[in-house]
Amino acid sequence: MTFEKIQQIYPNARFSNTPVDDPKFYSIRLEDGFALLLTSSLTKNERSLLQLLSNPIKEPKNAATHRWYRILFKGDSTPNTNQVRILQVKLKGGKDFEKTTWQQAVTEIIQAVADAFWLSQDNFILVENKEIGNFSTSELFSIFQALDSDFDSYSQVFIGEFHKTDGNISQDFQTERQIFLQQAHRNNSQQNFTLANSAVDYFMFEPMQNIPLFKNLFQLWFNDSEMTAILEALWQAQGNVSSAAKTLFLHRNTISYRIDKFQEATGLDLKKMDDLMFCHLLITCFSETK
Repeated sequence: MTFEKIQQIYPNARFSNTPVDDPKFYSIRLEDGFALLLTSSLTKNERSLLQLLSNPIKEPKNAATHRWYRILFKGDSTPNTNQVRILQVKLKGGKDFEKTTWQQAVTEIIQAVADAFWLSQDNFILVENKEIGNFSTSELFSIFQALDSDFDSYSQVFIGEFHKTDGNISQDFQTERQIFLQQAHRNNSQQNFTLANSAVDYFMFEPMQNIPLFKNLFQLWFNDSEMTAILEALWQAQGNVSSAAKTLFLHRNTISYRIDKFQEATGLDLKKMDDLMFCHLLITCFSETK
């Protein structure tokens, strides 16, 4: 059972990397995490049925043949190599999607592959050695976009940082995996993830959602979907009004006028990155629950 299927039936379901020890929530085990449902919203029969349908966590059939699977998930000792980074892919393919051919294409392009394996039908892990000439993150994202086009698939890709192959690598990978899984579930339309573009949202999401002040400010300031879109475009453009206007296909003067009115109403100064980032965090945390 996937989180997306749970969310189709229970729109208020939340994704978590771990079960929650709180009687207010009912945890449903998934392949890559847990779905959290309000206990008060479920009947006794619903709870029993969901527990029957939830997936036990299974090892990949060929796990024993992959040393890096045992290192990352079982805590085996690491090889004497320099550094590695780990690419995680959530992949949706059509009925004719060929996993083996897709994997072969990936490993032929990214030639410094230490290991590659499927965790499940939709989750792929690639461990890449650090060598002279490794692809940049932007080049890697372009490669996966090209593969999506060639294989008629849709991939969400997390490119991890390079890590030393010491005793901490399994723990560091699990942290990267938690960040990726939560961000991918919350941002289905986003395909490219790195630690840098995901960490702030990941660590701020839960604390901000639980503070009424922030929710109240979101409801007060962001009741205009067009202004919300302008602010997000401005954030992506690092505060550059002309770039934001180009992204939204709006005239620069229109953007500037809307920004001035917003600043007048809120007291914020969007030329300051702190203020712009605060808006971004509010939108990220509450736009789905408004």
